[in-house]
Amino acid sequence: MKIRLLLVFSVVFCAYSCADDNILTPRSFTNVADAEARWKAYKLTKYTLTQQRSCFCIPLKYPLTLQIDSGGSVVSARDAVGSAVSTAFGTSIEKMFENIRALQSRSDATVEVRYDSVYGYPRSINADPIKMAVDDEYMLETTLVR
Repeated sequence: MKIRLLLVFSVVFCAYSCADDNILTPRSFTNVADAEARWKAYKLTKYTLTQQRSCFCIPLKYPLTLQIDSGGSVVSARDAVGSAVSTAFGTSIEKMFENIRALQSRSDATVEVRYDSVYGYPRSINADPIKMAVDDEYMLETTLVR
């Protein structure tokens, strides 16, 4: 009886660990919906991340360290030397997904995204919101600290 139970447990464990939707299995994401589903599967409500933005914008001492609350709002932002900066300079992962979908829906915008293979969040966003405009391009690199 113990051998039968062990065999059943082993089969179930192997089937689960080989499943495509196992959140522990790293994978390559090609679309925002799959990546966002992976991110949501982790159910992280509060998290810390670092962001490096390259653009024609206000010069800050990057990277920024951001604290995100359970509502997906940036509640704290600090620059590379630890000085507090406006939370408006940071973007939560939830907001990044919104921005990606908005850019992808526009015919006059281009966006390239590289997603984290474990958590699914956007690690790198290279965007040109208006192809014919000058100096609106930006690149955002994000690392989840936890």
